[in-house]
Amino acid sequence: VQIDDGYQAEIGDWLTPSSRFASLRDTASRIRDHGRRVGIWTAPFLVSPRSVLAREHPDWLIPDVGAGTNWNVELRALDVTHPDASSYLSRVFSEFRDMGIDFFKIDFIYAGALDGERHARGVSGLEAYRQGLQLIRGAIGPGSYLLGCGAPILPSVGLVDAMRVSPDVDPSYLPAGGDLCAPSQQAAALTGRWRAWQHGRFWVNDPDCLIARLAVERRADWAAHVERFGGLRGSSDRLRDLDGWGLATTRRLLTRVPPVPFEQDRLEG
Repeated sequence: VQIDDGYQAEIGDWLTPSSRFASLRDTASRIRDHGRRVGIWTAPFLVSPRSVLAREHPDWLIPDVGAGTNWNVELRALDVTHPDASSYLSRVFSEFRDMGIDFFKIDFIYAGALDGERHARGVSGLEAYRQGLQLIRGAIGPGSYLLGCGAPILPSVGLVDAMRVSPDVDPSYLPAGGDLCAPSQQAAALTGRWRAWQHGRFWVNDPDCLIARLAVERRADWAAHVERFGGLRGSSDRLRDLDGWGLATTRRLLTRVPPVPFEQDRLEG
């Protein structure tokens, strides 16, 4: 069970719970008590200017570098070459691991590869990015599972167990404005198929989550894509919103051993 965006007070303040979570540690404990492994979502290289981190440690941010707009704010990037920033990031993931969390989805991690004037001069964005991933990998330990998302592909090889290989899926089939970088089933299916060859070679491919509720357009097509190309499978529906077909499909796809997509294509091609 992956605890997703919303548990944290702000982007960057990962150990401070939002008003919706009394205790992250207690939530993780309740999940384990039900016999499930605990996962958590972070965007470890992003920092919101509304965060305590940004206010108290502006020197931990890459100067004059924007990291995009989300959560209705212009985001900044954490400088992982700064020794205090790297210590903070290591402490965050070490504390998560101490809570019994052993599945980590790290999102928007392109921010770690942004070029700029870092604390350690002469370090490129990609060098800093790999340094940051290595730091996280060391903090969570060899027994944990690391899923990259929103990442530069080749610089991530060897450092993550699984990789999101597509834009976000969406209940709508077509992307808004025809932009294939925007969330949609069409974009996610196209990119997931094009990158199917990476599965089992670089990492386990994550085609994005299964969504099977009635409100999802062409839900049978998306379920078929996840079934064929989903090395890592997860459900993102409220289970109470699933009808009989949706529940049966979700149960089947989350319990059936996934195939190796590029072997399938070679046999069929």
